[in-house]
Amino acid sequence: MGQLTRTRKLPRRDVSVPTLGLGGAALGGMHGVVAEAEAAATLAAAWDGGFRYFDTAPLYGRGLGELRTGLALRERPRDEYTLSTKVGGA
Repeated sequence: MGQLTRTRKLPRRDVSVPTLGLGGAALGGMHGVVAEAEAAATLAAAWDGGFRYFDTAPLYGRGLGELRTGLALRERPRDEYTLSTKVGGA
């Protein structure tokens, strides 16, 4: 079983998530400007490569990471991926 298909059950929850996922900080521009097309291509390549766990947060580019991740996933079958986000402020 490959790293992208392994899952782990979260403690005290009835939820299992893949052990490897794609983080959205860079997609939101936290480490430098990322063009819209580059972010979309990255998310598409991640999906095509087997990623099914995506993590983002409103802090990533003041919501840009969440927006870009959501746009990339909105046409994907909802039961085929896990999406996580966080709350909090800077």
